[in-house]
Amino acid sequence: MPRKVGLRMVLYLYVAVFLTRIGFGSITILFPLYLQAPSYIIGVILALYPMSEAGSALPIGRLADRFSRKKLHIIGMILITILTAAIGFTRNLLDVSVLHGMMGVSAAITAVTSLTLLGDATKLTNRGKQMGGFDLANLGGYGLGFGVGGLLVNSFADRLSYAFWVTAGLFLFAGILAAKFLVEPVRVWELKQPKIRQRRIGGKIRPVIPVWIAQTVILGMYFLLPKAFRDSSSSIPVTRDTLIFLGVLGGLFALGAIVFGHISDKIGRTRIMVVGALGELGFLLLFGWSVPGGGFVKYELLLWPMFFLASAIAPAILAYVGDITGKAKRGSANALYSIVLSIGLAIGNIIGGFVAALGIQMIFYVGAGILFPSILATSTLLRRRQ
Repeated sequence: MPRKVGLRMVLYLYVAVFLTRIGFGSITILFPLYLQAPSYIIGVILALYPMSEAGSALPIGRLADRFSRKKLHIIGMILITILTAAIGFTRNLLDVSVLHGMMGVSAAITAVTSLTLLGDATKLTNRGKQMGGFDLANLGGYGLGFGVGGLLVNSFADRLSYAFWVTAGLFLFAGILAAKFLVEPVRVWELKQPKIRQRRIGGKIRPVIPVWIAQTVILGMYFLLPKAFRDSSSSIPVTRDTLIFLGVLGGLFALGAIVFGHISDKIGRTRIMVVGALGELGFLLLFGWSVPGGGFVKYELLLWPMFFLASAIAPAILAYVGDITGKAKRGSANALYSIVLSIGLAIGNIIGGFVAALGIQMIFYVGAGILFPSILATSTLLRRRQ
């Protein structure tokens, strides 16, 4: 693939993932206000999306290894657009449940094919850096989506169906970009060649699973932090220093995804992943200990580097998966991304909901309690594999 075409396609994949996650993040905000139903019913409907994404990811990954990855990606974008627009025409709980569940399938299609195409378009020497960009676009889109959802609620307070149609417009735009900029780095007929070696990846991918799952569970628990901070507003003052501290944290995490992805291209994926996990462990313990009364600001010169290190985990793992899989099995392997992310977020949301009631400190302490044994398990499995 010509270098210019490859860079253009990678840029599109970032934009597509960013836009789709903005859409899904905003829908998370819109649903509770759009549906006339008790909270537990809304929670069940929201859960259908990650459940269906996790359940459909593996079949979709296998399909991506047998079918045009570009065409499959475009089909996913078309489905997302239609389903999101359709929700704006009904508030019937059964209809919305079916549509939202199908959106999870379309999300799996776009996520799996995006990662697979990105793996096809990158090389061992630059895959970590590119996966860092992917992870930044994914998580950044989710975060911005929550803000966009709030903006749409305020803009269309009396006609929330319009908000779903605006979101569908985002998906449509991303789909148009896909048709224009995506190319097929690997043709379908190439995957069917007898000379394509079918790599066995189970033994290689197993060591990174503990830290990978722990990271996504902790991320799911982080979703409860805004509410926990609000409930603790009397003991944690929102000052200028606090806002600066949090802003720097966000900036460092975004920068770290690219920097450590690039470093993993030079010195190895698993080594960077373990270092990142140790950094996050230190952050969880120190932040949890210092959070009462906003005391964490005094330890910013320790907390910032630790959180910076934590950003190394996701790009290192994603690049590692791309490294150990051949092009004939890359779609199936990348299905793990949607499975682990969906299950981890769901578990994290549940744990975080219970833990937050015990105080904001417990979110960080429980996160550390989950991460520490996962680091031991991953390190042990990596040593045994050597």
